Amino acid sequence: MKLLILGSEGFIGSHVAKYFLEAGNDVFGVDLFEQPAQSYTYRKVSRLSPELDEVFSGQSFNAVINAAGSGNVPYSMSHPLLDFEANCLDVIRVLDMIRKYQPTAKYIHLSSAAVYGNPVSLPVTEDMAPGPLSPYGWHKLISENICCEYANLFGLQIGIVRPFSVYGPGLKKQLFWDIYQRLKLQPQLLEMFGKGDESRDFIYITDMVAAIDHILKSGRLMADVYNLATGTETTIYHAVETFVGALGLAPKIAFNNKTREGDPKNWKADISKLAALGFKPKTSLTEGLDYLSHWIKGY
Repeated sequence: MKLLILGSEGFIGSHVAKYFLEAGNDVFGVDLFEQPAQSYTYRKVSRLSPELDEVFSGQSFNAVINAAGSGNVPYSMSHPLLDFEANCLDVIRVLDMIRKYQPTAKYIHLSSAAVYGNPVSLPVTEDMAPGPLSPYGWHKLISENICCEYANLFGLQIGIVRPFSVYGPGLKKQLFWDIYQRLKLQPQLLEMFGKGDESRDFIYITDMVAAIDHILKSGRLMADVYNLATGTETTIYHAVETFVGALGLAPKIAFNNKTREGDPKNWKADISKLAALGFKPKTSLTEGLDYLSHWIKGY
């Protein structure tokens, strides 16, 4: 299989490239960086330049995986227009190039569980009404509607995935990265937002990429939506306690009872659609945070 990965040098994109390379596929990647960090066919592109158009028109692909765009909720709160450009305008540009040059290619669109906001009940199923809490969440929902447009009107094969809380080596932002950076400065005390009883459905990065592979091989691709998660609800307090333990540290953990804009309260995904394709997560949170701690301490 010949794949094009958009955002191939990012956290998720780089793991997608590694996974499909190791499986013997022909991988082509594009991103904003000069040189790739691993060996695959790569081209640097710039937004609004003709370079991406040349990539799509120059050869044939069996699948396109879009791991590009912005994934920063706080940034979207202060820069909603830039987030819209990255998560909506770029998506319709890509889909229109697929329509023109790669109409038989399968397209996997990375949306986000942020489209759910604070769900009215758990576990969260794909058919629940959305309720985004941030520009990022709204823009991901808009991008899903654009995917539906191109699937229904132009017959493109599109799978929409909603990752929940993805973590693993290479992620240099969000919860665990931020914790480690603060503990390096103050190892005795760790101050956290919230109450600690907030919950997430954490999925290790290699499990998430394997889920994408299952969807490409067996999923229905008529703008169908799939939750990417483990189906396990974990409190933030437990996740933090497990991670600092994996680091070999024992700070006092204090929660400030303050809520950050755009943050949901509780998440747990229903993954029955994904499980029906044969997916089963392999990495427990304890194992995944142990792997992450080894990487982050050596970074």
